[in-house]
Amino acid sequence: MASRMQSALKRRYMVKGFVFLMPATFVYLFFAVIPFLDNMILSFQSWNGFSSRFFVGFDNYIDSFRDANFLLAIKNSVYLGVVSSIVSVMVGVLFAWLLLYVGRRSGSLFRTILFSPSMIPAVITALIFSFVFEPEIGILNQLLRLMNLGGLQKAWLTNRATVLNSLLFVSAWKQVGLTMVLCFAGMQAISTSLLESARIEGAGDWVILRKIILPLIMGFVQLSAIFALMSGLKIYDTVLALTNGGPGKFSVVMPMWIMQNAFSFNRYGYGAAMSVVFVVIVLVGMLLTRGLIKGESYEL
Repeated sequence: MASRMQSALKRRYMVKGFVFLMPATFVYLFFAVIPFLDNMILSFQSWNGFSSRFFVGFDNYIDSFRDANFLLAIKNSVYLGVVSSIVSVMVGVLFAWLLLYVGRRSGSLFRTILFSPSMIPAVITALIFSFVFEPEIGILNQLLRLMNLGGLQKAWLTNRATVLNSLLFVSAWKQVGLTMVLCFAGMQAISTSLLESARIEGAGDWVILRKIILPLIMGFVQLSAIFALMSGLKIYDTVLALTNGGPGKFSVVMPMWIMQNAFSFNRYGYGAAMSVVFVVIVLVGMLLTRGLIKGESYEL
């Protein structure tokens, strides 16, 4: 009798759970799954937005890999995604570690300051850094002039030698705060007795970081690296506002070239094919990150 009541109660909770999940499921299907499947179909078709679609097979994919601008966009996006994730994770972990030695009140202030770049919209970030990198009155060139390093002054966003690294700095700057918050939360979960025992045994702070703290927070590091990689690969607003893909097409990225072909050149099938390639690159990047950075769980 009791088991029958428990099974009936379990079924009732399951029904209620499905009822509450149905609205969110329908929204996800309507706005994510169905458009993605339609985009997959469109990638094998030619369509200018007005006439009827017609099947072209793999022509869109073949054309995309013959497109020098798209290949350059892939190279730029992968460079920005990989390098910015490495930089932001390393700096974010370092900041989180340093915040462990800061008092609670001042530590919360520093965490808020360091996390604030992650909350600023991408376009606002681009406007801020347009003043930083401005060649005549920009903050960076003015600082170099004050430090008697005028020979290092450049037109950072219009120089082929510096434009990608300037965008890289902006992308990493936005991601450091999120990495810091995630890794700091993981560090706080580590037992203080474990760290104190290591210090009693004679281990220094740097040894404790490498041998104890990093292995215990590797799951948070993995998550931070995936977020940073995805953000770097998907960067669009910042590049559009800072360089618009220039000089020439030297800083064009995948989302920008896809948008231009689809909505400026009315090549929707071609844009859909490139977006599928983009999704595959993002998924491969996530899987490689998970494979390279092993997140493990420990019992303390």
